[in-house]
Amino acid sequence: MRTGIAIAAILVTALAMVPALAASLVPVPAGTKVLLRFETPVDSGTITEGAPVKFTIATDVLIDRTIVFKQAASAQGIVTDVSKPGIFGKNARVHIAYIQVNAVDGKPVRLAPLDVTPDTVRQVGDVGAAGATSLTGAILLGPLGLAAGAFIHGGNVSLPAGAVGTSSVAQDFEVPVY
Repeated sequence: MRTGIAIAAILVTALAMVPALAASLVPVPAGTKVLLRFETPVDSGTITEGAPVKFTIATDVLIDRTIVFKQAASAQGIVTDVSKPGIFGKNARVHIAYIQVNAVDGKPVRLAPLDVTPDTVRQVGDVGAAGATSLTGAILLGPLGLAAGAFIHGGNVSLPAGAVGTSSVAQDFEVPVY
């Protein structure tokens, strides 16, 4: 009888703690923005597919006053595609995927891929100029104008260590409140 009462008391206590444990988790939705500081410089003229790219978290990421990712936490991604510059002003692009960072509880979290382009770097002011020149030339001068646009070549993209880019959480997850 005493054993039965003791077991019942333990079960009641354990069941009472379940809501408390559930309430101590903060949901982190997919799409939550994460600022990444590049620790590895990225240059489309020299970087190759498969190259690792190291990051650190640029600033704490908070959800409901709970730190999800701590500033200076390490992250890493892999270059999965390098598009070289082309004709008609097509600029280079470096695609970095499989970006992973540990949440504050130490669990690995996958972030969305990141593209390094002149648009994201904001180093090239006339990104669309070649395309506009080609279209205008094609309208005004026919095939000769279109051919002239083909001579306008896009540029490489270069991002120094210390630059900051934006990614986001790829999937919903939960982090405990500390």
